[in-house]
Amino acid sequence: MKSFSATARREGKWWVVEVPGVGATQGRTTTEAERMAKDLVAIMEEIPIDTVEVDIEFTLPGELGDEVRKAREQTRAAEQAQRCAAERIRQAVAHIIGNGMSKQDAARILGVSPQRISQLVKPT
Repeated sequence: MKSFSATARREGKWWVVEVPGVGATQGRTTTEAERMAKDLVAIMEEIPIDTVEVDIEFTLPGELGDEVRKAREQTRAAEQAQRCAAERIRQAVAHIIGNGMSKQDAARILGVSPQRISQLVKPT
């Protein structure tokens, strides 16, 4: 599989997709833009389309673009907070069990299911 990065910007009713070093194409929908970008790369690079992967970053202008960027940032922050919380709860479970309490106790103390405790104490 050969991977390419691309950017797409909205112009009127079209997504204009630019693949650096390859060229540009367009599509009316994000799905069509992705398909056209893969076609473009396959044709220009003379490789089978089923070996092409194009990662497109879709951007929007103005206030809508700002709104989308903020939503993405908040999503990334939430994902990071979730990872931190999971690590913190793993540590708490280990300390609770290390202090002689049961997994059932840990579940009740932390307000999670016993199944979640089992997942957290499972060796990775």
